Amino acid sequence: MKKALVILIILTLLFGGCQTKREVKESNTFHKLIPNFQYFQMIDRNNGWAIGENMGENKVFITNDGGTTWVTASTSAIGDIREWFFMDSDHAWILYSNETLYKTEDRGKNWDADEVPFGMGKLFFINSGGEYQGWALKEYGPASGNVPVDVYKLINNKWTLIHEGELPNSTSASPNPLPYEGEKKSFVFLPDVKTGFITVERCEPGKSSLYMTTDGRYTWNKKIIPLLSRFDEEYISVYSLKLVDGEIIWPISAFDDVRGDFEEVFLVSKDNGNSWKEKASFVSKNSPREVYVVDEENWYVLFEDELFKTNNGGNTWEKLNIPQGTFQIQFIDNKTVWALASTSGGTNLFYSENGGYTWDKKF
Repeated sequence: MKKALVILIILTLLFGGCQTKREVKESNTFHKLIPNFQYFQMIDRNNGWAIGENMGENKVFITNDGGTTWVTASTSAIGDIREWFFMDSDHAWILYSNETLYKTEDRGKNWDADEVPFGMGKLFFINSGGEYQGWALKEYGPASGNVPVDVYKLINNKWTLIHEGELPNSTSASPNPLPYEGEKKSFVFLPDVKTGFITVERCEPGKSSLYMTTDGRYTWNKKIIPLLSRFDEEYISVYSLKLVDGEIIWPISAFDDVRGDFEEVFLVSKDNGNSWKEKASFVSKNSPREVYVVDEENWYVLFEDELFKTNNGGNTWEKLNIPQGTFQIQFIDNKTVWALASTSGGTNLFYSENGGYTWDKKF
């Protein structure tokens, strides 16, 4: 999912950066216009967050009535929103292009702002024993499908460079550096706060891969997954990993240009990513927009104007009708689901309480 509103090419490394703390207060105001959302995330049946546009400005929105009414909960920052991370109904982080990261602990009523040494990339936070730990996968902008990255960690309230990735024609100081080649599609780690994963998608047959760390992202190693060898001649699209009931489920999609079709494959690991098995697969004529893993048995694959569903871990699949223009689906469980659809005038939000068989329009 590209969440960047504006993509810039950054050619030089930026190190360090002082950190400041300031409190930003802004009253929540009702959003009177038709919302134009880029992304939304429901936390439960009633509460959720969204990123969207209001009068030409990027804004943060919240809802507490299941998506019927949305309220602005934005910072007073000037600039483009480049990344975000919504943990629960109260905690959220918003990264702006001017290298400022805003944090709220009270549902957007107050925001703390830090100057950080990155202006684009992926954020990941976890609540470990009541303490919020954070990482940032700093990106320097795409170049011909490649994205150089560094890893930062929040240590003693300061963002510290802990891993340098590869750059073209340069030598990294980090052992086993993250590769320059390929787009880094997802950035997650497990509750032990030491085991993490980065999925890398490349525009070459059989070259997409998974990188893994077991020391909190200081060192990374390419994970060799033997069963992927059957896709050596195919283009592999990768999606986010999902931890459910002690298993890690990793969806991928392989395109066979001879047959002209795609095979969606669900890989599963029961030992924290050390070994992988194929759990299920099915063939489609189109490339998935996104793959959603709700739990161990309920998975959804979103295509353009089509949604495929399984409630038995991929043994059987069912096609569901979705609102026209749907580009994001959000599940709370296998019954409660929202769909965000693009229109000529902005976006519409739809809701289903029967797993996507019928839909009601929220706005």
